[in-house]
Amino acid sequence: MRSRSFSNDSSLWLALLALGALGGCRGGEPGALPVGYGSGGGGGGGLVEASALACPKPAGLPFAVEATGFASVEAEEVAADNPRNKDEASDLLGNPGGVFGYTNMPLTDSPAGGDLVFTGKRARSPEGSGLTSIPIKGEAVSLWRYDPSDETWSSLARGTTSTSGEYRFELAGPIDEPTRPVYSVLEADETCAPHYPFLLDAGTKIVVTDIDGTLTLSDEELSKQFSDSSYVPLENKSAALMMNTWAEKGYQVVYLTARPHVFRAETRKWLDDLGYPVGPVITANQLVFGDSARQYKRTWVNRVVTDFGWVVTAAYGNATSDIDAYEDAGIPKDITFIIGESAGVAGTTAIDANDFSSHITDFVEQQPDA
Repeated sequence: MRSRSFSNDSSLWLALLALGALGGCRGGEPGALPVGYGSGGGGGGGLVEASALACPKPAGLPFAVEATGFASVEAEEVAADNPRNKDEASDLLGNPGGVFGYTNMPLTDSPAGGDLVFTGKRARSPEGSGLTSIPIKGEAVSLWRYDPSDETWSSLARGTTSTSGEYRFELAGPIDEPTRPVYSVLEADETCAPHYPFLLDAGTKIVVTDIDGTLTLSDEELSKQFSDSSYVPLENKSAALMMNTWAEKGYQVVYLTARPHVFRAETRKWLDDLGYPVGPVITANQLVFGDSARQYKRTWVNRVVTDFGWVVTAAYGNATSDIDAYEDAGIPKDITFIIGESAGVAGTTAIDANDFSSHITDFVEQQPDA
């Protein structure tokens, strides 16, 4: 499995690179991981009734796992002494029964068919140290999914985290409900992380959006979380309302951010807590800014458009790398909406005053249902 490092598209991320803050996050390969479908184990306490898990710390599990505690004292101490969740759970994007990509696949790889790939990492950090990621090594992780047709949970696979806290599952498809989450569960403490499989037909209409400085008020909002996990980044006015308006009209929102994988937990939590519609969250494998951010975002937009056949109806951003990446991928300027200091640059459509309210009325609500 590939190692990971920082990424993003502003001077903020250059500062992070200088900090070299991801100590203890490298090396090792995941343990042997069975593939295919199986039944649940026999451990755990009393079961609860649920068709979804409230990650990362559900009040209980609706199924029994095999492990009844940590396999090592070291891993138990990491979990006990570092309460901040730094789990990384990949999402899937692609076509049902066809080609797909996963959110931490190498940029040089092309989407392909075959067994579905779910990868992730189990890690924690101190509450005031969002830049660190301490792996939970050598512990059992299992993959679970709820089937509403018979109201049961199934264990899809089980394996062990590597010395870098990583795991990888490859499962034979297809997935009956292509947007229902699959959950990875760290069995020792019954914490979980959702993997979203967005396997959608060619022709699906989508909205692509950056996050920092586009949905959030500025690139600096995320940095305020580094030392304070309780801080909630401020959003640009009506940003969540705009994305929900798109979703209510049937458009799939795709979040394409230059944030690194180490901030996947914070990113998904922020989107959920502020009521954004669920969509794939694409994060970067390595430090990207400027031209590298442009290449990273261009690659992913090309994947969704060319490989998956999805149709971009609107693209949102705030940085010149967003503008360039969208242009490189052939997205017309009249549906490229830029907010902040670069609003209207290079023929893009400006969103003024850090406020999406007028745009919702004048453009989004005028679009036909998908």
